[in-house]
This record gives sequence, structure tokens and C-alpha cells, in this order.
Amino acid sequence: MQNNDLSPNSASQGSPEGLFIDASRGVAGDMLLAALVNSGISEDVIREPLAEILPPHRIEFVTENRRGIVGLGARVTTLEESPPHRTLPDLLKALEHPILSEGVRQKAEEVYRRLAKAEAAVHGIPEEKVHFHEVGAIDAQVDILGVLLAIESISPRQIICTSLPLGQGQVKAAHGLIPVPAPAVVELLRGAKVHSGPLGRELTTPTGAALLMSLASEQREAPEGTLLNQGWGFGQRVAPEDDPVNGVRLLRLQGASPTLGDEVLRMETVIDHISGEDLGGIVDRCLEAGALEAFLTPIQMKKSRPGHQLTVLARPGDETTLCAALHRWTGTLGIRIDSLRRSVLKRESVTIEACGETVRFKLAWYGHDLISSRPEQQDVSRLAESRNWSVDHTRQQLASAIDAYLAKSGQSRKSTFFGESQ
Repeated sequence: MQNNDLSPNSASQGSPEGLFIDASRGVAGDMLLAALVNSGISEDVIREPLAEILPPHRIEFVTENRRGIVGLGARVTTLEESPPHRTLPDLLKALEHPILSEGVRQKAEEVYRRLAKAEAAVHGIPEEKVHFHEVGAIDAQVDILGVLLAIESISPRQIICTSLPLGQGQVKAAHGLIPVPAPAVVELLRGAKVHSGPLGRELTTPTGAALLMSLASEQREAPEGTLLNQGWGFGQRVAPEDDPVNGVRLLRLQGASPTLGDEVLRMETVIDHISGEDLGGIVDRCLEAGALEAFLTPIQMKKSRPGHQLTVLARPGDETTLCAALHRWTGTLGIRIDSLRRSVLKRESVTIEACGETVRFKLAWYGHDLISSRPEQQDVSRLAESRNWSVDHTRQQLASAIDAYLAKSGQSRKSTFFGESQ
């Protein structure tokens, strides 16, 4: 799950502060798109940009009644005579259209790269060589970009989803019959909370998995806040009467926290048999293995021996891997593990031209207030060295550049703070 907000400063007065996506019965890109429109988002937000960006196609939202619940189904028809099998570079090229905001472009690129990485891992080929069959089709591109455009239009502060169902059985794909959950879906859902769900069919598609893994900041089984309304998006398959309805329910809420919250694990062990030089290397290895943070604290152990406490913060899905690594790398006999909740500011990475160089900045918001805009330290050091400037002078020059960028994009800093923790 990610910390995400497509357009943190463009929310209109009264827009929802949170989206809760109930995908416990299954999720696909068209279901998400239909649920967003059914919740009250204008179809024009989706239709007009996609008509300019993508090859000829037709989008239709069909009212359906499933088990007495009225919702929408999204149907996309390609008008291309011979649609090609597209690769990752093909999909990314379509994102260069000026009608797309930077937030949507970056998030769409993240979704496409997640899909490419999963397919590459399954097929054992480079990401750029992956031929997207289902995902490269126009309907999948409409689903992905349509969902992102719809979400940008309401600018939610937080997106939460439920545990995701895996299903069971087999499904027909471009390569023939493959098992459910599809291997690419398994790759995409690494680290996510999942459950079995109704058996005998596909429940979570690659497109649905990639979207939720890119958009949701947290997984939870119930929402918090004041309910505004709901939207239902139905899949094309009609579930058997004994199975839950094949639909995604989206809840729009007010009163969500202005910061994003998620769960992390704290893993701790004490060490007095390894030198400081070797311990430093272990910290680096933890970070390379996926830890959010790793650090050492000097302590005094039994019999007055000096030692260190190694603390590692990790995502719940990385617990087994990091725990095994710590035992192997340190030889420690025991590791304490506890669960923590953390408050996390919404973040965005932007790249701008400053001082004749390309510089990356981290932006962070508390609610709708931009309170931090800092250049990447590597870029600061690189620019200071190339210009023979001091680091302090380099930061001053970059501060002017980021202020100009923020003013041009209609944003402003409320305050600036220093220091960041995972």
C-alpha cells in the first residue's frame, strides 16, 4: 500500500476527505471506474481527456440492478481495426499528452511500471520487453487513466481499501489457461492483506490489483468518518446466487485524518558480539532488503558490557524476510517484534530544472497545506560539487527555484520543517 494523493491542493470546498473501497468481493479496473462514476463523479471528467489521449474508443456506463442494488457497469469498445500488442514504452508515451496533469501522469506511470514489473518477474524477461496483451488493450488503458482522472477530480486526502480476494480456479488469458490467482496478481499483491473469497473464478485482476496497490495508503475492513454517499461498480460476470455480488462499493467520507496512517513493524535485537564496523554494514543491508528504517543505539548490557540495540522498521509483509535476514546476519538468538501505527504526511516527488540542472524535490502536505518542500540530498551534493558552491548556498539557490515552481503551479508553502523519519 502506498501514501498517495493525486492532486493534494486542488480539492474544491466540500470535497470528500476520504475514499473507502470495499473490494472484498473482487476488484477490476472497470469496476473501480464504474463505482467512481456511480458515486457522483461526472463522466465528462473521464471522457473528454481520454478522447484526446487514447486511440478511438467508446465508453458506456450501463445502469444495472444486482440483488436489488442499483449500480453501474463500465463498457469500453475499441474502434481500432487491428489493435497492436503494446509494450511499456508504448503505454508511457501516451502519458506525454499535455492534457494530463503531472499528478495523473506520474501515478499512471507507477501503475504501468507495477504491471510491467509483475509480468517481467513471471515471464523472466526485462520490463521493457513485456508485451501487454490484456493490459495494453484500450479498455484497460481507459480503466486505469479513467480511475486516476476521476480520483483527481475530487482530490481525496486518503484512500483506504479492504483485504483483497484471491479466488481459485483458472482463467483464459493471452497465453492460454492460467491458474487463479494469476501469477502476475500474486506478484502485484506482495505485502498486501488478502483472503480466499468465493472459489472457482478470478476475483482480483492485474489492473485492479495494480491500481489499488498504487492508490491505497492502508487496508482496513471498515471506514472512519462521516459518510457522504456510496457508489457501486459491477463487473461483467454475474456471480452465482450463492456467491457475494460481483461488485466494488466505494464510500465517500468527510472527517478523515489530514495525515495518512498505516501499520509498521518494529523489530529489535541487542548485540554485543559484533564490531561497530560490521554493524554499520548490517544497517545498510537492512535498508537494501526493504526496511523502512534501520538504526543502532548504544546501550549498556548485563555485566556492564557495552553493546548496541538494532532497531528495524518494516512493512508487515516484509516481516518474515527481514527476521530471517537478521538472524543470519547477526547470529542473534531472539528478535522482539511489535506493531505500530504511524502518522505519515502525503508526499509527492517532482523533478524541476534549477540552476541549469535537473533536481528532484520532495513535497509533503498536512491536509491541503503544503508544509515541506526539500531537494533530494544527492542532488544538492551533486550540484554543490559541480558549481563549487557550499551546500548552504546551493540550498538557498534551490529554495528560490522551488518557490517559483510552486507559484507557477498555484501552490504555496505554509511553513518548512527539517528532518524526516520513516
